[in-house]
Amino acid sequence: MNELYSICWNITNKCNENCKFCYRKICDDNSLEENKKIFDNISKIKIDKITFSGGEPLLYEDLFKLGDYIKSKNPEIKLSLTTNGQMINDDLFNKIINTFDWISFSIDSSNTNVNDEIGRGKNHLEKIVSLLDKFNNKIKLKINTVANKYNIDDLENIYNIISKYHISRWKIFRFYPLRKGKENEKLFYLNDSESQLVEDYVTSKQKHDSKIKIHYNNLNEFTTSYFNIYPDGSIENSKDEDIGNLLYDDILNILKIKKNDLINHNLRKNNEL
Repeated sequence: MNELYSICWNITNKCNENCKFCYRKICDDNSLEENKKIFDNISKIKIDKITFSGGEPLLYEDLFKLGDYIKSKNPEIKLSLTTNGQMINDDLFNKIINTFDWISFSIDSSNTNVNDEIGRGKNHLEKIVSLLDKFNNKIKLKINTVANKYNIDDLENIYNIISKYHISRWKIFRFYPLRKGKENEKLFYLNDSESQLVEDYVTSKQKHDSKIKIHYNNLNEFTTSYFNIYPDGSIENSKDEDIGNLLYDDILNILKIKKNDLINHNLRKNNEL
C-alpha cells in the first residue's frame, strides 16, 4: 500500500454554530479508546495528514489526548484542526500550538448580517480575524469558504481580509446539498454558470497572485477526493451510503470498496456528459 492518504476525521457532530449548509452526520461520538482503535486500524495505510473536523472538534473532550496518542505512534503525521474558533481562549491556544501543525478557519462572508443569516453568527468574522492575528506565523493557516449564492460577489472582499496574514491555503468549496444543506438547497445552490464565475475568479488569482495558494473544489471533487471518517467510525460512498465502520472493518477492505465506488462514480459522471 504505497498511496499516501490525507484523512478528514469528523470527530464529533456536536457544534456551537448553526450553519444552514452544514453536512455533518448525526450519529454518536466514539470514546477515546474506540478512536484509538480506529487510528490503529488506519495505521495500516500511509497517512500524510489527519484533519479533525466535526461539528466542532473542540467539543470532543478527548481531542488533545487523541492527538497526543497519534503523535506518539507516528510523529510524522501532520495534524490539522478545522474549527469555527468560538471556544478558543489562551489555554486552548497553547494546546493547539503544541498539538497541531495546521489550523483551518471558515470565512464565508465579509458581511456581518450575511454571517448571521447563514448560521455562522454575527460575531463569527470578528472572532476569526482576532484568531488570525493570534495564530499568524505560529502555525500553518488555512481558510475554508463555502461558495454559495450569498458570497459569489464577496470573494475579493474575503481575499482582502485574509491576504493580510500568512495564509498557506485558501480552499473554496462549491456548496454541496447534503443533509441539512439539502433542506436549504434553494438558498445556497450555485448553478453551473455561477460556479464558473467562482472558478474564473480562482483561476485569475492563481495566475496573478502567488501569495496564497487557492483551490476551488467543485461538486465532483467533494464526493470523490475526501476520505471521511464520521464520528461513529463509519465510512460512506459517493451516494452517502455506509460501506463499513473502522471500529469493526479492516481499512484495506474498505479502501477496496471505496476505489470501486470511485470507478463507478466516474463512469456514471462520464455517461452524464
